[in-house]
Amino acid sequence: MVASESAAYVKAGGLGDVVHSLAKALIKLGHTVFVIMPKYSKIKAGLQRVKQSRIFFNGGWQEFGIYEDTKDHVRYYFVDYPAYYNREYIYATPKGEYEDNPLRFGFLSLASLQLIRDTSIEPDLMHIHDWHTGLVPLYKRLYYEDLKELPVIFTIHNAMHQGLYDPHYIPMLNLPWEVYSPYNGIEFYGKINFLKSGIYFCDVLTTVSPSYAEELRQYAYGLEGLIREKKYFFGILNGIDYDVWNSEKDKYIKHHYSVKNPWKGKLGNKKHLKETFGLRTPDERPLVGMVSRLTAQKGLDIVNGIICEAVREGFDFVFLGSGEEKYQDMLIDFVRKYPENVRVRIEYNEELAHKIFAGSDMFLMPSLFEPCGISQMIAMKYGTVPVVRSTGGLKDTVIDYVEKPLEGNGFTFQDYSSKELMHALLKARVYYDMHVCDHSKDWSEIVKRCMKKDFSWEKSAREYERVYSTATMLKRYGS
Repeated sequence: MVASESAAYVKAGGLGDVVHSLAKALIKLGHTVFVIMPKYSKIKAGLQRVKQSRIFFNGGWQEFGIYEDTKDHVRYYFVDYPAYYNREYIYATPKGEYEDNPLRFGFLSLASLQLIRDTSIEPDLMHIHDWHTGLVPLYKRLYYEDLKELPVIFTIHNAMHQGLYDPHYIPMLNLPWEVYSPYNGIEFYGKINFLKSGIYFCDVLTTVSPSYAEELRQYAYGLEGLIREKKYFFGILNGIDYDVWNSEKDKYIKHHYSVKNPWKGKLGNKKHLKETFGLRTPDERPLVGMVSRLTAQKGLDIVNGIICEAVREGFDFVFLGSGEEKYQDMLIDFVRKYPENVRVRIEYNEELAHKIFAGSDMFLMPSLFEPCGISQMIAMKYGTVPVVRSTGGLKDTVIDYVEKPLEGNGFTFQDYSSKELMHALLKARVYYDMHVCDHSKDWSEIVKRCMKKDFSWEKSAREYERVYSTATMLKRYGS
């Protein structure tokens, strides 16, 4: 695998979780997995230096170091080029992305192929992730004839982020101008497009949920036509790592509990969460948690429209995340307006995330779009009922209890509006209140259904096995 992040060392979002967890799951199925990623300054693990290598890039020969480490039986290789990777953030500061990101991730793509050549990996296939690695199959075709039989599987984690940059980067990226073509190259409305490169030049294309695959065939920010032309395109739902996210053995939560009797543990963790965040309201009030990157995608614009009414209706909120300044400021403003009912931490904090998943009554994901979503699956494992907009992977994993009482495991809404979000919260509130007031079994049933859902990686990893077999057969025998 080649990826820009892995939760084993550093992560900015769900991509990092997927890379590490899928690799672990494939190991358990008997495969050998190597992951190539940048050596960021944030990575504090004691990595072992392997060798020095070089590639022609940005107008000259650039030397880079190769480091390695093993975690959870997955072998990691790190591309060390301090000028690109010794940064405080992975992709962007709160004010915006790094201007040289096309060079940072073009370098990763080219260096990963050189690393394969210079080491003894000898892979059967390459699985590359998101736009940051989109130039890998193009570089392979241009400069690595010895790797031409190596199939490339490309996974789109989020089609909104495409890696669009000015074409003046083409010579710096060590690419010939011939690839700057709208029909059989990487040109896209006057820009170079890393995601388009990955889609066009890969052997097999995947994305992170069946519903998102269907959505991308209809609309993919201008790439839907190219995606519809891909004969081999699969939507495989992400999983979650139950070694990490497990209410029965989570090292970060105060009270462990299981699906057999979650109530004492849930209430204990709720009390502890409220103490941690300084909330002193009665425990009967429903506590809504949200752990998220703070971007427009995550539905924060419609959250802005419901906080006043929701607090008035008896909800409390805890938010954890970081991202765009305007959303950070918005959440801080909530605390100023409702200091008794809203708490915010502007950071990503692994321990606090676990406490929120275990201690909240409801989990909020009102996403504008959501390719897969991992947080709603984690929340369900902890018996925290998801309230989500029905899009992408949220549509595949959360079934509305009102619409389908025999199988519902959460509460959903369709239209992207504050009104619809508030209505979904109030639907959930009805069943929560019946549980609190007269021990109604409905809420108990929803919680237990959530905890019984199996989103482990093994099923998804077996689907990837089939995709890998398809890619290997295509290379061997053609389409």
